[in-house]
Amino acid sequence: MRRRRSGSPFSLFSFQDAITSVCGVIVLITLLMALDLTRRATEETAPSAVARERVEETERRIEELRNNLSSVQATLDATAHIDEAALGMTIEEALAELEAARERLEATRAENAKIDERLEALAAVEERFAGQEARLEALEEQAKEAREEAEKTVAQAVDSERSVLYRYPESVGEIPHYVDISGAKIVVHTERGEGEVKTFDTPFSFTKWANTRPSSKEYFVLIVRPSGAEAFDFIESELDSNGYRYGIDLVGESRELVFLPAEGGGE
Repeated sequence: MRRRRSGSPFSLFSFQDAITSVCGVIVLITLLMALDLTRRATEETAPSAVARERVEETERRIEELRNNLSSVQATLDATAHIDEAALGMTIEEALAELEAARERLEATRAENAKIDERLEALAAVEERFAGQEARLEALEEQAKEAREEAEKTVAQAVDSERSVLYRYPESVGEIPHYVDISGAKIVVHTERGEGEVKTFDTPFSFTKWANTRPSSKEYFVLIVRPSGAEAFDFIESELDSNGYRYGIDLVGESRELVFLPAEGGGE
């Protein structure tokens, strides 16, 4: 027969070893975590350099605000003794001055508007002057051409033995009538007044017209041709009897009469 072994057939040593190892690992991890938490708490509670600068800047700003508050308080204390009545008068005076300034501004604006109107009027006058200058230049050019033409006419008349020149006077106070008297007809040349050439067939028709002219403002220049001697006698007698002034000039029968404008008056 077999012999039975003495003691327990099971051993708990391995289990206890595993439990002990696990507990040791847990304790180690706990200690490491506690150490890390302690370090972090220390770092969070210690103020950084940036935080210290911000705190210092805030303290300086607070100090400046306190100083400004003190200045404002001093100003308020200095103005606290001002009389309310005097302050009211000062405001009224300021309002009056403001109203006066507003009135001066309105007057200045009105004056500026008048100046603008004057400038516009001057601009319009300048435009009219510019147009007049252009017209004047055109008239001067026409007058120049007329003078040249008159000079040509004078030159031709001087060269011709058949022409007699007459120039109208410059005076505008009296009007002369140049009367060309021949046996065939009587021709009257007038520069001013009616401004046309009149022809009469008989001395009687001429004297009838002449008697209607004002003797104080008009006179006659009788240019007599040989064939008009008889007509001249009748005309001279009528002019004398009616108190008209006249002059006499004798020309040849075939001579041509050339009438020139006054030297200062144009055509």
